Amino acid sequence: MQVNFKAIGATLLISGTMLGAGMLALPLVSAGMGFGYACLTLFLIWALMTYTGLMLLEVCLSFPEGYGFDAIARSLFKAKGSYLINTSLLLLLYALSSAYISGGGSTYQSSLHQYLGLSLSPAQVSLVFTVLIGGIVFASTTAVDKVNRLLFSLNILIFLALSAVIQPYVDTGNLSESTDSAKYMLAAIPMFLTAFGFHGSVPSMVKYLGRDQPRTLRNVFIAGSLIPMGVYLLWVFNTLGTLPRYGSHSFQAISAHNGSVGMFLDEFHALVPTPQVPSLLSAFSSIALFTSYLCVSLGLFDAMASTLKRGDSLRQRLQTALITYLPPLGFALFFPGGFVAALGAAAIFLVVLAILFPALALIKLRSQDNYQPDYQVSGGGTLHWAIGGSGLAIILFQILVMQGLLPVF
Repeated sequence: MQVNFKAIGATLLISGTMLGAGMLALPLVSAGMGFGYACLTLFLIWALMTYTGLMLLEVCLSFPEGYGFDAIARSLFKAKGSYLINTSLLLLLYALSSAYISGGGSTYQSSLHQYLGLSLSPAQVSLVFTVLIGGIVFASTTAVDKVNRLLFSLNILIFLALSAVIQPYVDTGNLSESTDSAKYMLAAIPMFLTAFGFHGSVPSMVKYLGRDQPRTLRNVFIAGSLIPMGVYLLWVFNTLGTLPRYGSHSFQAISAHNGSVGMFLDEFHALVPTPQVPSLLSAFSSIALFTSYLCVSLGLFDAMASTLKRGDSLRQRLQTALITYLPPLGFALFFPGGFVAALGAAAIFLVVLAILFPALALIKLRSQDNYQPDYQVSGGGTLHWAIGGSGLAIILFQILVMQGLLPVF
């Protein structure tokens, strides 16, 4: 039996897109509901996002090679639909890119100073980080695959080591739910949604693996989303089991400081006084930032190439690279503290791209008399309309969170 290393690499690319430093925020939005409800919410969002990813795969394979989201939307929904979808896609990927460059600047600056004694400004680190990521993506998708495969595998080992160190400090009594746990699910859903957002990379993966392998693509998306699901469950179990909901060192204390990730790490270190934890957490978050931005920027690079109709010549790839990396780099340099704001904006754009667009596109395609897809996901119109409705509900939840009308803790 021949091993398909390209498919394995694509699976890790999908997982790497989802597994980012943003997972550090998952315990903060899970603390109010407890471990049981957090597991339920994670499972529901995983099922929703994996299914809409497969819906998007059917949509992409129903159009000729080279069709990106903008061209598909223009074909199905005319100019206005194309403008809405393409704008949402680009804003999503630019928002994520801005968040990762901004977060990378502060994260790598601290690590470089602490472990190597280098004193660089966040702006300098952000610039080097962006040039390094851009150089890998500019080289080829194969280069992205190989780098991501190595780093992602290393990070899984680091995460398992971190989990082993934390295990002795887990108190299962901290995992129980309270009587009002269910209401915190609504506020957590938008954040959990961003933890499973790989949809911007679907056209890139179709282009990379080939249109003649629909079953392989399907398996890649399912397996690629299952790996983060397992990591998230173990991470939430360890953190909620270690850090109590109330007390001097607790999620309540973190909430009093506006739910800061930095405060969460400080409280975590206070309760797990093992010297390996800071180093392992720093290594994990640093690699997760790198692989996340690497995979997200690959999707943005291909989206911009499709939008601007740029080919693979050296000159055209350089033009695509400049428009891919300069805007988010500019945001990170002028708004270095914009990590959380950028991620919050990304949640709404992700709903449009990953839920509303696949649902409406598939409803439109399947209404055509001559529709004969090469790949067809199970489920029909009623399910797809329900998925579209869930997308509108999630946008409402995010707006209520932003307005302070839904409790996070």
